[in-house]
Amino acid sequence: MVHDVSDLRASIRSLHDEFAGPLFLFAVRALGDRQLAEEVVQDALLRAWRHADRYDADKGTPAAWLFGITRNLIIDRRRQLASRARADAASAAVPDDGTRELDRALDAWQIASALAHLTPEHRQVIVETYYRGHSIPDTARLVGIPQGTVKSRLYYGLRALRLALEEQGVVG
Repeated sequence: MVHDVSDLRASIRSLHDEFAGPLFLFAVRALGDRQLAEEVVQDALLRAWRHADRYDADKGTPAAWLFGITRNLIIDRRRQLASRARADAASAAVPDDGTRELDRALDAWQIASALAHLTPEHRQVIVETYYRGHSIPDTARLVGIPQGTVKSRLYYGLRALRLALEEQGVVG
């Protein structure tokens, strides 16, 4: 856990300046409503400030932590909207369920954070094969190493990536 909570709380303002825009876009896309998105982002940043002691740098970046908080608030807000719509028996339009898109965005942040913990050699072969779609021979040519080394780096890199994701609490 973070040992100096006052340092993290002091940095919440800079986190706001850096992430309020991306968090807002994330929330608008998920909710389809600018006002709701603003409320969610304000709630997320307030929650981050109030619970700064829960942030663990060993489990991920501040960005991944903030996007996770925002995602949870978006899900809560959708549930509230759906519940109200059912209770009122009205045909009020509830934003489409974009949970899959939210999950993908959050996964991308968490994977990027975990990739940052890998050695450059492991990260390079994982990015070339899994994200850029290159074959083992193509990756070997691009990187300038034997195919066997690519396979070895992929094996150990993916193990290290899984460990980093486990430490973030993403996979069990």
